Amino acid sequence: MGVGTVIETAEPVTEFTVEVGGEGRTLIEAPLKAPSLAEYTEPDNMEYAVRVSWIRTLPRDQAIKETGLFANQNSACKLRSSFTLERLTERFGLDT
Repeated sequence: MGVGTVIETAEPVTEFTVEVGGEGRTLIEAPLKAPSLAEYTEPDNMEYAVRVSWIRTLPRDQAIKETGLFANQNSACKLRSSFTLERLTERFGLDT
């Protein structure tokens, strides 16, 4: 779990590059924990990725779970819920 800023426009996973062993590779070419990502490369069901500058992150076992927090299955989204924003600002030690 983390909070960060999206720093580039979303790109199809077939074009989004990452560095692996000092070489640039697309996400599809990279060794992933989610290899099924390569199944979603057709125009009708293409997966997209965004580059994020992480401000703060937490390990999975320290994920914030609280009744009333906004939840979304997407890996990145813009938060608008004031309750969620207040809790995350507090938990991540961010300035308002």
